Parts: sequence; structure tokens; C-alpha cells
Amino acid sequence: MNRIGVVLGRGGHTAQTFSLVDLLGPQFHYIYMVGLMDRLTPTKIAQEGTLLRVLTPRLRPEDSRIMSAIRTLATLLLSVFYLLIFRPCVVISCGTGMTVPVFYAARAVGIKTVFIESMSRVKSLSKTGEILLGKTTLFLVQWKSLADKLPGVIYGGQLL
Repeated sequence: MNRIGVVLGRGGHTAQTFSLVDLLGPQFHYIYMVGLMDRLTPTKIAQEGTLLRVLTPRLRPEDSRIMSAIRTLATLLLSVFYLLIFRPCVVISCGTGMTVPVFYAARAVGIKTVFIESMSRVKSLSKTGEILLGKTTLFLVQWKSLADKLPGVIYGGQLL
């Protein structure tokens, strides 16, 4: 059975990711990567899969840049470890900040990545989108007007 890595954050990003996973259906084995302290998101997983915990790069807005950098590096290294063990054919995300180190890890071990910008981003990319633009296998946006402004971006329609 093909495995798909799924990066889950909190809020609207997660709702959009769950919509995508529901569309893909049960024919895949999902490898869910969730923040270490996130207790709510795992309770909302509808499609069965493996749950892996990773550090969230920023836990609180007042966190220092040094602590964020350390957590980001730890997330990157843990992601490499998980991806080498579970070997999904692709890793997908709808924009949570945790996506950046996970996608860099996937790229380092030769796993394809699909980034879907949040539907709330109508005129510009999110910070995560800005960082990952040009560094993913496939980069989708949910608004045609946004796709028209950015080279290498594909309009994929809306998930919700």
C-alpha cells in the first residue's frame, strides 16, 4: 500500500488537509506528523494511519529566535529519521509552519512534496509559502488570481 506523509498543524490548515485526505480516501496508508503538544488534532483524524509527533518550531509568539532555531533543527532531524523509516511516496501539507523543516527533510531524502497554500491566502503567499516557493515538487494555490501572479504555481481549486 502506498504511504502518504501528512503534515498537520492547528486550525484552518488542518481542516483543509483533512478535506484533502478525505478526497484521497482509504486506499493509502497515512503517516500523520503532528506537533508534540497538540492533543486536539489527532482526535480529528478520520482516515486511519500512523501518528508521529514532532516539535513545533514556534510554540509561543514570544519565543526567542534561538529557541525557534533549535526546535526547527530538531524537527528537521526527527523528520529525516521518520521519513527514512516510513518512506512515504509523497509528503503533503496545507501550510502549517511545521511544514518547512519536514519538507526540507523530505527533499534531503528524495521524497516528493506537495504544498497547498491555505485558501485564506487570496492575494499573497503565507510565510511558509514564501519559504517553500520553488522548493517543492508541486506548489498549489486555491485562488486563480494568486496563481496568475506567481511563476511555477498551479491553481488547484478550493479544498473546502
